[in-house]
Amino acid sequence: MKDIILAGFAASGKGTQSTLLLDHFGEKMKYFETWGILRSLQSTNNAIGNHLKDLTANGILVKDEIVSGLWWVFMQTLEEGDMILGDGCFRRIGQTQQIIAQLEASGRKFIVVELVIPEKEIRVRLANRKLCKACWAAFNTQVHGDLERCPYCWGELYRRNDDLDETSIQKRISEFKENTLPTLDRLKEKGYLLQIDGTQPIEKVFEEILEIMGA
Repeated sequence: MKDIILAGFAASGKGTQSTLLLDHFGEKMKYFETWGILRSLQSTNNAIGNHLKDLTANGILVKDEIVSGLWWVFMQTLEEGDMILGDGCFRRIGQTQQIIAQLEASGRKFIVVELVIPEKEIRVRLANRKLCKACWAAFNTQVHGDLERCPYCWGELYRRNDDLDETSIQKRISEFKENTLPTLDRLKEKGYLLQIDGTQPIEKVFEEILEIMGA
């Protein structure tokens, strides 16, 4: 069975599908979610946490070497038989090349699945998105209702400020087009990328992901 790395714009459904996959495979699936890991590190009062907080506060992207370095540490935790679930790992060419090299060197079989949604749908989903402060699960108020607590861990749900600010949204869309889409095109050329229509029902997307994984 193949490891899977989910790609796509924010609110494309990566978080929802990750939750379903983790529930389906249980402890044998190990999860690397870039934003959640960086957020956890920023919550600590030490040199690394403070450095990452400074980058975020000044709108500076985390260096590719940091993301790929965290991925290397993550791979050291794997035991025989473990599967990998990645989310938000391939946003720029540099970090993508470094992570792919690690996967290839370890001999792992993997596939990258992009959840594709149109720009208009992106804005609708962001406007209705809530995230859990504890486990980072994502919810859509149109699908799940206007929840206040996470049904998985009972953590508090919140809305990201940049999900509601049009200037921030447009900047993120532009960055995705400039940096991430060329990265995904490169993965497609190498035969690592498959695309799924992310506007389909959640259950249908999940079925297609399992089929791609060979589950």
